[in-house]
Amino acid sequence: MDNFTEGLRCQDVTAGLRNLHPMDASLAALSETQRVGMAAGVAALIRGQDVVEDASNLRTIVAEQLDVPAVAFNSVIDTLEQAQLVTDVKRAGQRVVSFSEKVPFYSDLYTRLGGAWREAAPSGLEQQVLLLVDSLAKSPIARDDLVDRVGLDSGDLDTVLEVTTESQLVQRISLGSDEVLYSPFFGFEQPAYVAEVVRNHGAGELADAFEMVRGEQGLSLARGGEVIADAVKRGLLMAPSVELPNGSNESFAVLPYSLDLRLLRERKPVMDKALAVIACLRTAQHHGGYSNLTAPALVNAIDKLLREGRLNPHSSHERQYRTLNRAGLLRFGPDTMPGGKWVVPILIDTPDNREALTLARDLITHGESMIARQGTPSTLQMLDGSDPYSSPIQTVHRMRQKRHLTDKKWQSAIDKMMGHGSA
Repeated sequence: MDNFTEGLRCQDVTAGLRNLHPMDASLAALSETQRVGMAAGVAALIRGQDVVEDASNLRTIVAEQLDVPAVAFNSVIDTLEQAQLVTDVKRAGQRVVSFSEKVPFYSDLYTRLGGAWREAAPSGLEQQVLLLVDSLAKSPIARDDLVDRVGLDSGDLDTVLEVTTESQLVQRISLGSDEVLYSPFFGFEQPAYVAEVVRNHGAGELADAFEMVRGEQGLSLARGGEVIADAVKRGLLMAPSVELPNGSNESFAVLPYSLDLRLLRERKPVMDKALAVIACLRTAQHHGGYSNLTAPALVNAIDKLLREGRLNPHSSHERQYRTLNRAGLLRFGPDTMPGGKWVVPILIDTPDNREALTLARDLITHGESMIARQGTPSTLQMLDGSDPYSSPIQTVHRMRQKRHLTDKKWQSAIDKMMGHGSA
């Protein structure tokens, strides 16, 4: 693998390792990958913000949003500084106080971090985990062929598979006498291809389910039925999740068709932000009393943010927009009314954030051209992101015991996918 791929897969593997218990013994052998992966996540969060004046606030945000432990924060900033992705780091003793961000385009970001990972002399296990995830993100591979096709050490294969399957970085499916493995990143990075194969080679209910998601991006799994839930569980459909106030989780299936395929790989942090917006919108739509709104009304808040850069203050905005604040999309300004105690959601106006909002709007409207319009008080309360957000790889882990369809239902489609990406 080249430095770019190594940097990218460090972030992907770290996202999967978040599914393991923080005290899991296997994490100790993957420490360099985690450090670089966490650095990639933080870099994507701060990109375009120029100066981070309150690093203590960032420490809290990345602990909640990215599972970066407070004790690892300084090491992550050190990694970014060594890769020249942040400069002018101010410290009080060992505590990072502030710094300037110099995060470049994602292609350069991942290349630099891949170089940092390589310079840290990662363990053999770390190298094999990255190699396996990258290979299975290109196409499914029969278990018996892993050593020859991927170049893994046969003596370490069981250990590599144990950590990657436990973290949901690798999925298994039994086809006849063979066990086939693939990574959810195969479905996440190549959704149009997977959907085409399912449509042409999958069972009829699979094709119907994928078409349903394409028609309503951010389709609630509670409304989508068992087939869609099974595709999410198997890591073949993206589904960001939000934890509701009652403690239950709601997931929203997304099947992005993007002309810019880089959004699904090297620029996936932009896609991740767009998924957070979609999950927040759909949560509010189905759990906030707004279920009768049309798609154009649903995205008025996005239009207003893109057009005016802020929303009018409201008593519930600090709660409603917390997730998007933590995702680096919005900041909270003071109330503009004398003596007011409400907050003003303000767009953090970076190219990434504008693109993420636009992408979320386009996915929800399924390509519909939107006319600029003024939002109403009800529609401007739609981005209800008050509850914990989970990325698609965390959703796969959460649903791991909820498999509905037999492997045989997927056999023809998986058989077709196995030749994809082969040398």
